[in-house]
Order: sequence, then C-alpha cells, then structure tokens
Amino acid sequence: MPELPPKPIETALPLATNSPLYRIMRPQLDAHANQTAVYPLGDGVDAFVARLLLIESAVSSIDLQYYIYHNDETGRLLSWFLLDAADRGVRVRVLLDDTASADLDDRLIALVSHPNISIRLFNPSLERENRGIAMLFGFSRLNHRMHNKSFTVDNLMSIVGGRNIGDEYFAANRDLEFGDFDLLAMGHAVSEVSNEFDRYWNAETTHPIEVLSKLEPTKARLDALRVRISEQREQAKSSEYMKRLVQTALLTAIDESRMNWFWGEAQVFADPPDKLNQEDQSQWLISRLIPQLTGVESQLFIISPYFVPTQAGTDLLIKLAKSGKRVRVLTNSLAATDVIAVHAGYKPYRKALLAAGVEIYEMKAQPGQSAHSWHGSSKSSLHAKSFIFDNMRLFVGSFNFDPRSASVNTEMGILIAQPELSHQVATSIEFRIASSAYRVSLEEGELVWWDDVKKQRYDSEPDASFWRVFMANFFGLLPIESQL
Repeated sequence: MPELPPKPIETALPLATNSPLYRIMRPQLDAHANQTAVYPLGDGVDAFVARLLLIESAVSSIDLQYYIYHNDETGRLLSWFLLDAADRGVRVRVLLDDTASADLDDRLIALVSHPNISIRLFNPSLERENRGIAMLFGFSRLNHRMHNKSFTVDNLMSIVGGRNIGDEYFAANRDLEFGDFDLLAMGHAVSEVSNEFDRYWNAETTHPIEVLSKLEPTKARLDALRVRISEQREQAKSSEYMKRLVQTALLTAIDESRMNWFWGEAQVFADPPDKLNQEDQSQWLISRLIPQLTGVESQLFIISPYFVPTQAGTDLLIKLAKSGKRVRVLTNSLAATDVIAVHAGYKPYRKALLAAGVEIYEMKAQPGQSAHSWHGSSKSSLHAKSFIFDNMRLFVGSFNFDPRSASVNTEMGILIAQPELSHQVATSIEFRIASSAYRVSLEEGELVWWDDVKKQRYDSEPDASFWRVFMANFFGLLPIESQL
C-alpha cells in the first residue's frame, strides 16, 4: 500500500447525557451498573426501523461500521436520515470495508462534503474503477476484509449482529431475503463497541475517502445530492416498503412501553484491524471464542450460514458430541446458499459429524414468509451468525464458523450471559427449524434429508438444480478451503 497523507486521530464522543433517550433509559442504566441490556432484532423490518429511530434520536454522534452498504432503497433511506442528523449538528462517522464502496465513490464524496460527515474505507484499493485488476495484482493485501458490523448512537446504544446495509437484510427485496439477527444494546458493552470502532477508524489500514477518490468534495456535489434525495423522498412516500415501516412490531412495543430488555454481563469480541500482521493470535476473536465452545457443559447450538468447519473444527465438534454434549448446527442448504463454493467446503464434513452424533439442519430456499416479508419472495437464505452455549450464554455478531472468519477477515460480536434470552432464541430457532429446514441424517452410510413437516425424504440435495450440484462438486475439487 503506497503511503497516503496522514489522517487526524479521532475518538468517540462521551455518552450524550443531554439526550432525551438517555433521560428515559437512565433509571434502568443506574439500576444495572456495569451490565449490558440487549433487545433481539430478528425481524428485518424491525431491525431497519430500530436504526432509523436511533438516528432520529441522536444529539451528538453516530458511528457506523459495515462490510456492505448498498445504494438501494434501504441504503438511500438510511443515508437521508444520516444527512438530516448531520444537518442537526450530529457528528456522523461512516467506516466501510472498501468492498462496499465499489460503485459509491460519487455518493460518498458528496456526503463528506458536509462538515459533520466523515467517511473512511478499510484496506482500500487505489484503483477505484478496475477493482478486478487491482485484486488480481494485490490479492495478498486486498483479500483481507473488514466484516465487522456495528451501529452506535450517542455512545448510548449500539446495534451489533449479522446484517449489512441493503434491501435483502431488511425484508425489502422481492427476490432474496436474508434471515438475519442483531442485538440492540445499551449499557456497559456500548463503550466497548465504541472503543473497537475507534481502533478501526484510526488504524493504519483505514483511509478517508477523499484521499482515495479522484473526485473532490464540494458544496455543489452536496447540493446536487440533496436535489436527488428530495426527488427520491417524494417517490418513496408511495412505496409499499415505507408503508410497512410504520406497521412494525417494534413501533407497537415502543408505543405500548413494553420493550423487554434482557440484562446481563456482556463482552465485546473483536479482531484487531491488523489481524494478519500479528504473530500473537491470542487477541483474535476465534481465540476468545474457542474456550466458550470447548467449555460447554451440556449443549452447543451453532447458527452459521457459511459453515466450513475444517478438520480442526470437525474434530472439536466430534469430541464434544462423543463426550455426551448435544451439538446442533443450522446452516444453509445447497439450494438456499448464496455462495456455492462455501457449500462445497462444508459438504465433505457432514458424514463424519453426523456419525459422531452432531445434529445438522439445513435451511430451505423457500421456508415460508415472516409477517413483514415480501409475499412470494423467490428465495430466502440464512444469514444470522449466533452461538448458544448451554442455553445460558449467547454470542451474536459477524463471525461465521469458517476459515475466512477465523483467519482472513476481521470480525466482531457480543457475548452475553443471559439464560432467559439464550433459551428464548434457541426456542425460536427450533420453531423455525421445524417448518423451514431439512433435518440431515445418516442412514446406512448415506446422507438423507428429511422434511419433517411433510414427512418427505430426499436422497440428494433437496431443491438444488443440476447446475448448483455440478458447481458444488467442481468447487470441491479446488484447494480453496482456507479462503471460504
């Protein structure tokens, strides 16, 4: 990476005690010193509304950190709210992996023309147009991506989980819907999330968009963006998705003052931004997560859309299962996955896991629609990343059970000791599995998929086209497991 102009070191603003939201939540915060409260965001529309409400409540600062930020309906709507907050005097910092900005330079440059908005990119390519060529000649550096996802307002509340910013993550895409999961958090863990954001914001691998792009931040660009936003806002007033935003369960819960917060001891796990340059791996997220995995006393539930356990991970899960622990894994079926190569990396380990007693469930591509989904959506895919330990502790974040999350990308998440929430999440997933997933079993040495609702058996990858099966077999021949 060529040397770029130095950037100013910036840190999170203190907790905004002048925030109306803080005044409302202060009695609970005072009553639970050094603890963290979380509220689960399983529904996509609720998850998006939560972000908009937090932006609307902001009085001092908003910090966003994402791997993907699409320029689609939800991406534009979120940008409008951020621009409105900046106009109110709120400091807005947006930290994106450079993968997310491939076609956004003009929009990002327009936004940073605002004095209260800053945007930095993680491990960026200096080639802003021909990204494929840049990756070809700089693979060893550009292959290292920031997969972290966090959203913090006024150093008071954060959202951490599996969702990026895009229609498919918030039930706004007619063709694809990702089943995902976030935690809205307040209390002790929020300052840890802010500290991690600052660590990445000021890292040597992070650079302001204005020193990377050939475009110049100008008032004229910002004015032109405001005109486009004004036009888009008028068009959005009549959109079906906008109508659904005001009918969410979250808004009803807020109106009726019945949001059920779960309090407990929490820790934020995050990889260092210079992960690949560190010989000491003790600070890697995987190194902090492994003791949680090996320390389960009765049961482990892994929810990972991209599940490539490798031989080491397979051996760990087999050891747990053979020692009498109940081990369950929920991942995508071949028909449901959006990355066929990942399925190719996962399939060689199924028989060994099942033979040892590990339970495996694979999500259907069309599992049925939730209350706020597009009716008739052509495909659904699991995207949530969670671990439930003994129904006592819950980890939610960006980490998949695969080599890329463990060793290549940076990841983050929250681990909270909260039995009631852990049990609730496990029960909710079990309910979904019953109707929305295939139970994979091993019968006479061969894989069998069961649809327990329809009492139907499949002897090959259910609902997967010939092309998907062919490509999964092809990718399985390639030595690419470490990149999956």
